[in-house]
Amino acid sequence: MMRIISFIRPTLVTLVLLFLALYLSACWSRHELNELSIVVGLGIDKKGDRYNVTAQIVNPSQVSSKQGTSSNFSPVISYEATGISIPEALSRMTAKVARQLYFSHLRILIVGEEVARSGISKPLDFIARNRQMRTDFYLVVAKGTSAGKILNMYSPMDPIPANNLFTKLETSDKLWAATGKITLDKLIQDLSRQGKGPALTALEIVGNPTKGDSVSSAHIIDPVVILKYAGMVAFKYDKMAGWLNENDTKVLNYIQNSIVQSTGTLSCPNSEGTVSLQVVHSHAKIHVNTKGELPEFELTLKTEQDVTDISCELDISKPETLVMLNQLADKKLESMLENTLHKFQKQVKTDIFGFGDELHRSDPKKWHSIKDWDQTFEKVKINVHSICTIKRIGTTIQSVSKETKK
Repeated sequence: MMRIISFIRPTLVTLVLLFLALYLSACWSRHELNELSIVVGLGIDKKGDRYNVTAQIVNPSQVSSKQGTSSNFSPVISYEATGISIPEALSRMTAKVARQLYFSHLRILIVGEEVARSGISKPLDFIARNRQMRTDFYLVVAKGTSAGKILNMYSPMDPIPANNLFTKLETSDKLWAATGKITLDKLIQDLSRQGKGPALTALEIVGNPTKGDSVSSAHIIDPVVILKYAGMVAFKYDKMAGWLNENDTKVLNYIQNSIVQSTGTLSCPNSEGTVSLQVVHSHAKIHVNTKGELPEFELTLKTEQDVTDISCELDISKPETLVMLNQLADKKLESMLENTLHKFQKQVKTDIFGFGDELHRSDPKKWHSIKDWDQTFEKVKINVHSICTIKRIGTTIQSVSKETKK
């Protein structure tokens, strides 16, 4: 009897494992490529009280590395449809698109300015609920144009314009710090926070948009039209409150500790020309004082910078010269911080920097005693301090122009 049991037990285990392996190897949700329309870019505009949705879809035969790109067909195709809601518009789009829309490879979602002003919560609800949507795509706002027009512009560097916008934003955010790569998760998190408003990068068309929708425009060395990131858009709750220019966006990134690298210039002391400094490290810290009736904030920004260019007669081998440059850099950064914070306290009147969030963390009791943080934010005092340290000056002491024989 024991022999029979010892034989049956491993046999049953083997059969069960084989049975499970059949299910594990099955692709129950598989879709063939020729059955799908891969959406890489999505634009949402308002058309009256309805939403006008634009989808940029890849033409696989034109971007295949084996077959090469043919000039006879476009590498991407854009379709538009209108509906009361985003799902209805996309459903109407199936009457034009030959295959099922597939969103797992979405790279960029562009919100029209009118949608941003009326509120982004409603159109984003479908995006957040759709199980095909991953959260690694970026969200931006169309500036001075519609989201649909932007998605109809060709890219001179990438056959898929949405991919070009994705990589361009990543590069700019890393090296220039005047943009912000905001994903869906980050946006929803900021929308749900009471002490910090969200902000999205703005995107505009530079050049003649009537000529940018032809594939031939991508064959010119000097493009007739370029898609350019231009600052950011501030939101109060879910509605657009104002624009951030280049310096405002840098200040936001400094305060949020999202600076990877950036470049700035200083006027040369006692002579004409400039000194270029590259920020290689930065860290901002907010301290809250809640002893008074209104909270008071101390913002301290520490940066490490390298000298990258000198176009004047300046001897940086002298310690006193570096001290002077540090002081000039501190003065400029403090001026940038003060101007942007004053603008958002008195003009835009919304806190996108997270001062309210910091107050909530440091003193929850004080935070809950405030009825409207944006109104309080207009009145609070924010003291700013910059501590700049120039680390490296390069391999050349004097400027090349000074050492050049005349």
